[in-house]
Amino acid sequence: MLIRVSGEIHGNHDELRRLVRQAFDGIDAAGVEVHIEPARRPSQSFTGLAYFELPRGPRLQPGTQYLVKLKLPRALRNRAYPKTYRYPRLKTAPWITVGDWRERLVALAAHEACHVHQFRTGARRSEVHAERWALDVLSGWREQRATPRSDSRLEWRDRQLALFEVA
Repeated sequence: MLIRVSGEIHGNHDELRRLVRQAFDGIDAAGVEVHIEPARRPSQSFTGLAYFELPRGPRLQPGTQYLVKLKLPRALRNRAYPKTYRYPRLKTAPWITVGDWRERLVALAAHEACHVHQFRTGARRSEVHAERWALDVLSGWREQRATPRSDSRLEWRDRQLALFEVA
């Protein structure tokens, strides 16, 4: 997975890349390119888009199969947190509460990672499923941060992959 962070984003670019990689844990990220770009308007902050087909516009690395764009504010600050939100106009989507911008980025990237998995496997594209996936990834990420153990990463990954199993 290649992660490009725009120079217009003020913050630790290595940390942004690490958070996105952690959000993609459990998802096959081969051939995925992630672009982290500044939001042009406040309403675009912390929004994302996973492309089923590659757009013609941006230059992509050879071998890229899926493009994910994440829009973030130029300056990453912990204002107005904790924040609770739900995917617009979807009553069955879960409410997600994030404690800071890092948690919000993990949830956003996990949501888009779920779409990449849906594209790759031919699964039905579902925003509600992607939000549920994001909530579970965020919960696992929080647990991993709170109690770091050598085997917790593997347990978390197994729990993530179990979400895709159809009963």
